[in-house]
Amino acid sequence: MDVRAYAKINWDLHILGKRADGFHAIDTVMVNVSLFDVLRFEAADGITLTCSDPTLPVDDGNLVVRAAKRLRELAGVKAGAKIHLEKRIPAGGGMGGGSSDCARTLLALNEFWKLGWPVERLVPIAAELGSDIAYFLYGGWCQCSGRGEVVERLPGSEKWPAIPLLLVLPPLHCATPAVYKALKASALPDGAQPRALKAVSTHVELQLSEIYRTAGSLEMYNSLTEASRAVEPGLLPVQDVLQRMYPGRWLMSGSGAVHFVVRKSDDDGAALQRAMDGIRAGIRVVNANTCALL
Repeated sequence: MDVRAYAKINWDLHILGKRADGFHAIDTVMVNVSLFDVLRFEAADGITLTCSDPTLPVDDGNLVVRAAKRLRELAGVKAGAKIHLEKRIPAGGGMGGGSSDCARTLLALNEFWKLGWPVERLVPIAAELGSDIAYFLYGGWCQCSGRGEVVERLPGSEKWPAIPLLLVLPPLHCATPAVYKALKASALPDGAQPRALKAVSTHVELQLSEIYRTAGSLEMYNSLTEASRAVEPGLLPVQDVLQRMYPGRWLMSGSGAVHFVVRKSDDDGAALQRAMDGIRAGIRVVNANTCALL
């Protein structure tokens, strides 16, 4: 069985404050993009993982292995799986590659082992393994709150068109814990609550309707932008170029280092690639689009 594990971007990201359990409360809109990893599952007695990226762990340090073992334990099955991960989503880029791989492992093994569990039964396992994994059990346009595990589909979003993007992939790594640690207390609102789902859906739909009609700002926001620059100063020249070429139409995804541009359909990214080549070697600009549904 071969399955695709799609990356995500944060269309917006609002940090609402620090919770009693030490996590930060968030309110974010996520959507899948057309960049994906590939997972291959074969029958086996135990749980083993190989990976095309030699820098990634293939033991219990990888969420794929932990997801497979936890599902096997809870389902009480004796079957195993030989898993191979073909890695295309940059690690540590804020696109949820590891979380997506984890969620797709749960979904695939649910089918591979013929468990027949509904997605809702997999959600607590996903939440146990990581904050944003539950999103990838659903995919598409969703509002995620809590520490990321509360997932609600944006009403009507299944009818929204695919949005053309340019993904900017710097050879930089932003460790999420370090970024949150660098987040200044003054940047956090006092007593903020997640936005109403219908209001969020209406706002995003209005943004999407303006993409082709204006070259102006789409009012995109990520609370972690300044903190990520403090952790990785190499992001600053990348963002300077984006603001000069696409003012108000770019954003960092998650805690970085990947950024995305909402582009016009006739923009192939060649000019942006030349500009990025001028500031740092190894920055890739990739054409992509949003995926409303997997």
